[in-house]
Amino acid sequence: MNTTTLLTIIATFADPGFAGPGVPPPADTLAYGLPSPPAAVYHMTDSLAVGVALPGAGNMDVTLDNSARLSLAFRTDPGGVRVTGTLDSFEGSVTGATIGTETATIDDVSGSFDVVIGRSGVGELLSFPRVTGAMSQTALFPLLSFLLFPRLPDGEADPGATWVDTATASGNAGDMTTTSTLVTTATLVGDTLVDGRALVHIAVTREVTINNEMGADARGATQAIAGSANGFVLWDPERGLVAYAEFDQDFEGETTVPGVGTIDLTIAGTSRIRLEG
Repeated sequence: MNTTTLLTIIATFADPGFAGPGVPPPADTLAYGLPSPPAAVYHMTDSLAVGVALPGAGNMDVTLDNSARLSLAFRTDPGGVRVTGTLDSFEGSVTGATIGTETATIDDVSGSFDVVIGRSGVGELLSFPRVTGAMSQTALFPLLSFLLFPRLPDGEADPGATWVDTATASGNAGDMTTTSTLVTTATLVGDTLVDGRALVHIAVTREVTINNEMGADARGATQAIAGSANGFVLWDPERGLVAYAEFDQDFEGETTVPGVGTIDLTIAGTSRIRLEG
């Protein structure tokens, strides 16, 4: 992705103005700490197209959309910085020709966001929101802490520097157990100036695996999904937080239902995270 394309995307979704080439940020700005002010609000959106191949019934196309607003508070912790938050809003929908439209709202969400981050990223994932109903298999809340606080290099890094991180999260939503793994390769591209603010552009490639085990209500079905989520992060060294991130997702998988058979899945779409203010 070239600089022109990158800044066009940012202008579309974050509404900044480009003010020319960037300048190097101060040394050691790629690190988490206690931000000032110790609060942040993130807006998150997902838009996915899902292809479903049903045994003996042909193919079905489904669209998944969700949006959420998450308010975070930061405080010092023996492990670094404790981040707690709640979802202020959540709206999701699943639409298909044969199923109509099913929706989810903030009333379908339970639990809070609670994580400890160190200088380079997530140290301990304590809790995350859970969704029941139509969006229970698609909302990426188990992975949310790793998306908001991606791994940073352990020390100073120059353009071209690359680092790798593996993260695993698991949890329950209703009678479904989810285990997700991210293997992330990040490359420091360089600095750019957006709306008068110096941001750091980090290219990201991710290999993702998601395994779901569904209980009695789903007749003991299992689901395995794997693929890539590639994109970029814009890091704000002044706030010490991710200012914007965008990932194109491309997954394949299958759901196995005892007595029914195997349902093949393809999933493609885009996820975005934007820091308010």
